[in-house]
Amino acid sequence: MDIDDKIEEKEKYISIKVVVINFIVLVVVFFVCFYELPYYIDRPGGLDNINDKVQVDGAYKVKGTMNLTYVSELRGTIPALIMAYLHPDWTIIPKSDANVGTLTYETDLIRQSILMHQSYTTAIMYAYQKANKKVDIKSEKCYVIYKLEDSDSDLEVGDQIVKIDDFEVNSYEELGTFIAKKKIGDTSTVQVINDGKEYTRKIVYTGEDDQPVIGVQIGVEYELETDPKYEFSFNNSEYGPSGGLMVSLAVYNSLVKDDITGGKTIAGTGTLDIDGNVGPVGGIEYKLKGAVKDKADVFFAPSLENYDEAMKLKKEKGYDIDIVKVETFEDALKYLEDKIMKK
Repeated sequence: MDIDDKIEEKEKYISIKVVVINFIVLVVVFFVCFYELPYYIDRPGGLDNINDKVQVDGAYKVKGTMNLTYVSELRGTIPALIMAYLHPDWTIIPKSDANVGTLTYETDLIRQSILMHQSYTTAIMYAYQKANKKVDIKSEKCYVIYKLEDSDSDLEVGDQIVKIDDFEVNSYEELGTFIAKKKIGDTSTVQVINDGKEYTRKIVYTGEDDQPVIGVQIGVEYELETDPKYEFSFNNSEYGPSGGLMVSLAVYNSLVKDDITGGKTIAGTGTLDIDGNVGPVGGIEYKLKGAVKDKADVFFAPSLENYDEAMKLKKEKGYDIDIVKVETFEDALKYLEDKIMKK
């Protein structure tokens, strides 16, 4: 082999070595950046304008905005965990801590998505009623949102219960009436839809004192018929029922002539039931920090623990934001009418 051949052979070896090294580096970088460890990270979110999520036909124009607040969640990659360790407002949470009873981290996300749709359609229904606009429940879908540990069935979280035996399930009330007629120890075949696919499940009725149960908790999604019509466009990455109050205020504001935002950036949190009562939520600290970061003027907080925690944080950080304690939709509406519209 002459010297030119030796040089060419050496160059080929070096080229192969460089390719192998680059490939190894790429694999390592990919692993470090994208491999998910069994943690997730909570951090302050921001504001989410509800008029971008719920559009009402012929809605009155508004100068200000009604906004959801949220907790931003990151997957536990190595770079994210390092940032969370260094950032005082970020919290590292083991995935195992998110498991509650039979709920895993993944099934809780399914549950929260169902609860979000239930909460928001309830809030929209309340807003239409409050604005004296036509609203009726067109249909109900019953979903499994939790499975009890002693449940004797193979139902899964996320199952939409379509039929039990030969009985078509069209509402939560009808489902309860059907179950009440069964005896403890009876069995049924259940037709369900989960993630777009049909399945057949089995249940055994359990319970005490001749009160049969199927060992799961049920959430309800409503399909509403309204005048004017609305379009609901929340996506699958958004979870939880905590935006009910703000959704109801935004939809109500679209249905009435007077703009209750007063040109301000209104934010807040809290569930809302069909009677207009505001319920507590989790993550109030992150939601308030996100609202302040995005320069909200007002932050509605459910009464008691949520409000107290928000006020404590405001004093500690010196936040320039009005925090308003609310127990009902009427509390929030009265504040906006008396304190914001009249300015």
